[in-house]
Amino acid sequence: MIPRLPSRYEDLDQTFRGRLRPNRRLLDLAKSAFQNMRVAGGIRFLPVYGKSGSGKTCAANELATHLPEARVVTLTRDEIEHPEQLRDFLKKHISLFSPIELLIPVVDQYEENVPGNADVPAQFVEMVSLLDRGDLREQPMLFIWLTTSRTFQAALAAATERNKRILVDEVFEIEGPPKEQWPEIIEETFRFHNDEKSLADVDVIEEDLEDVARRSDTLGEAIERIGERLGKEHVLQDLSEYTVVMLWPVTDGQRIATVRQFTDPRSGYILEWGAWFRELNPDDRRTLPLRELNRVRLYFDVRLVPIAAADLQKVCEKRGVSR
Repeated sequence: MIPRLPSRYEDLDQTFRGRLRPNRRLLDLAKSAFQNMRVAGGIRFLPVYGKSGSGKTCAANELATHLPEARVVTLTRDEIEHPEQLRDFLKKHISLFSPIELLIPVVDQYEENVPGNADVPAQFVEMVSLLDRGDLREQPMLFIWLTTSRTFQAALAAATERNKRILVDEVFEIEGPPKEQWPEIIEETFRFHNDEKSLADVDVIEEDLEDVARRSDTLGEAIERIGERLGKEHVLQDLSEYTVVMLWPVTDGQRIATVRQFTDPRSGYILEWGAWFRELNPDDRRTLPLRELNRVRLYFDVRLVPIAAADLQKVCEKRGVSR
């Protein structure tokens, strides 16, 4: 069985996600924003910076796991770019929840896929500001934008200048769990996705995990490095690496010449398919599995070597094989 060690939130088993360690700072900020909205009303916006692999997506999507009165939804490109579609999307989800619950729409690194994204922050924050002044402001909503760019985070924060009250924190950063916890987290992730087997069972011990943690900037990077190590032990089988040598015993020079019509000694006796096929009689062409034979020839390095039967006589006699 090939071991599994997912490094991204999307690849984690659904039932494992609830076991992820909470990001206490993000939880406290979400609770504070919710309390503020309940008292002062309106909507809130939080641009979140974090290195790739720091756990931004995990922390944001698992807020609802730790906050029973919260619901997390992910915004698509259509909702991010079009105010009408965003309103329809939010109204649909608001209708499913209690008005006292916190709705958390998440934008996950959208700007990385948008050419010429200079106008994106202002456009999206303007949409949120309009919602803050519209009929949906009664529903507590915390918009979270995840980004790997400090510059883009600053642009998002700056775009709230005309409606500063919606901004929760302009420089919030997710750093993930401390490094001393990484070996335990990697081991726990591996065990869950591999029927409770240990990393030691695949020759990765505690010292290896600690070494990888020291050399990695983020937990995601550490997990990927361990995954690369596991992957080297479970590569795709490459049939082209195999050479099949078929020995064709012949009894005289004429038959040796016949076999050599299908192969070239100077090229290592590689089978020449066309020459061999032309020698087949109609019955052979009808009954032989030609497609499968040709596929074997393509998959493997097939050689056809004629060998004089007389040369095998002494070998057979030494091994007690009768003539």
